[in-house]
Amino acid sequence: MAEFKTEFHRFIALCNEEYLIQYANKGIYNRALKDMEKGVTVSYEFGEDYVECALSDDSVCRLHADISRFSCSCPSDKMCKHVIIAIVYYANQYLTVDTTEEVAGFQPDFGWVLDLAPAQISKAFSAAQIEEVLFRLEYDEDIEIAMTSFLTVTLPSQKVIVTFEPDSEIAKTMCSCKAKGNCIHKLEALLRYRLANQIDDSAALLTTNLDVSFDQDVVRETKELIQEVLGIGLAKLSNTICTRLELLAIAAHNGNLPNLESELRGLHGDLSLFFKRHVQFSKEGLLDRLTRVYVGLVALERAVHSDQKKQLLGSFKSRYYTIPQLTLYALGANPWETRSGYKGVTYYFFSLDDKRIYTYTEARPVYYEGSSFSYLNSYKGKTPWSDLLTMEELAQSQVVLTQPKTNREQRLSSSEDTQLGIQARLHIEEIELGDTFIRDWAEVTKRKSGDLFEQSTDTVFLLRAAKASNVEFDDATQKLSITIEHEDCHTIDLTITYQEKFARTLNALERNKRLLELRDVFVLVQRIGDTFVPISFLQGTSLTSIKLDL
Repeated sequence: MAEFKTEFHRFIALCNEEYLIQYANKGIYNRALKDMEKGVTVSYEFGEDYVECALSDDSVCRLHADISRFSCSCPSDKMCKHVIIAIVYYANQYLTVDTTEEVAGFQPDFGWVLDLAPAQISKAFSAAQIEEVLFRLEYDEDIEIAMTSFLTVTLPSQKVIVTFEPDSEIAKTMCSCKAKGNCIHKLEALLRYRLANQIDDSAALLTTNLDVSFDQDVVRETKELIQEVLGIGLAKLSNTICTRLELLAIAAHNGNLPNLESELRGLHGDLSLFFKRHVQFSKEGLLDRLTRVYVGLVALERAVHSDQKKQLLGSFKSRYYTIPQLTLYALGANPWETRSGYKGVTYYFFSLDDKRIYTYTEARPVYYEGSSFSYLNSYKGKTPWSDLLTMEELAQSQVVLTQPKTNREQRLSSSEDTQLGIQARLHIEEIELGDTFIRDWAEVTKRKSGDLFEQSTDTVFLLRAAKASNVEFDDATQKLSITIEHEDCHTIDLTITYQEKFARTLNALERNKRLLELRDVFVLVQRIGDTFVPISFLQGTSLTSIKLDL
């Protein structure tokens, strides 16, 4: 009894106004104070590990030495004004008179927050929460830390406050979002506070969070099928192979083999073209894919480390996560169309924060009857984040996105929660462009030596051309070639394939002498195989998206 009474007095000493308002809310706290001003009193009876509190308004509360454990005879299932009255009345009437010496020497200890093992953190939160917060930790955010009778960590961009009690545990941590259980804010505040104290849990949590289990039977069957295809040869191959590939792709999906599922569907498409005797079928392309898949499966079987297996397995659907903020410098816009029946416009931005390129894409399927997509309407339409700008204006601006959502490929989501702010656009010559800017043109003309199993991405980069030395349209190949020169006289040919809808653009590039008069201009270039496709020209604060602005 005496030991519990001491714990209870220490708990009451923690319950200042800020603490109680955060756990309940300011309205309930103020109503409790008004009732006390009207004369509500409380009598207390101590039990083994609780205090029975009888209020003069006939309400009865039970308190423990823990803010999260309470009960009240009123219907509320949350902290009510009666519980607040019981705590504040005891602090006013008893704590300052009878227990000053008992709590005076008590110093809150928050060492437990730093002493937590990664396994304890992993157990307290879901795999999805851990994955999202680890992604968010890749982006800096200034947190506010205050240590009084309790430890508070404020995440300003999210406008949430997480409170840690002394000598406590994760389950008793409070968050101003009022979500039940261990919310994602608690995890982020915990990990950012530990980072501020030189404790980085990322590697340990990533290892425990990896799901690297997969269906080994699907791997074995796929290898056998590839051996069969290579052994029989295309001439004797039955078209039933396509059905087998489709079934294997379904099995790969169910067997946690996302990369393999994608490759199997690719093989299905390649062989379908072969059986149709389609001009787009390539024996070399099919052999490359068969080799890549087979070698990848062998590597997966032999992989020891979880992160290696995770890379080889891949992921089914790219998840988008909210990050604090991005300052984006527009690099241009590129309209496109796929053979599978999709049209869209991709907008490119350079992040001044982490020196990487981010993209936003608006796309539509156009293979349905009556469906269509207008590049012009998309370009002239409003941004998804604000009515302040059109996409055309955004593609030539510098903006700040607060609470944007992005994935690991730096693709931006059209989330309505994202807020857009406009900044004065810098001169591109003043920006530190990092690895996005290719200085050595000899390197860029070499074939990219990426990871054999790495998924293909939209590879874009910036070049700085001293001048354009030649512009020529080849009638045989239906391609426009623009030769640009580096200051050291190294040259690169930029190629734009003829499309009827952009015929006016190609004509303008071919016949307008102003292109040959440009000096010291930046070019945003997309690499597709061995071809370099120009997207936009940049100089000073000006920007021209080739296919949309000319």
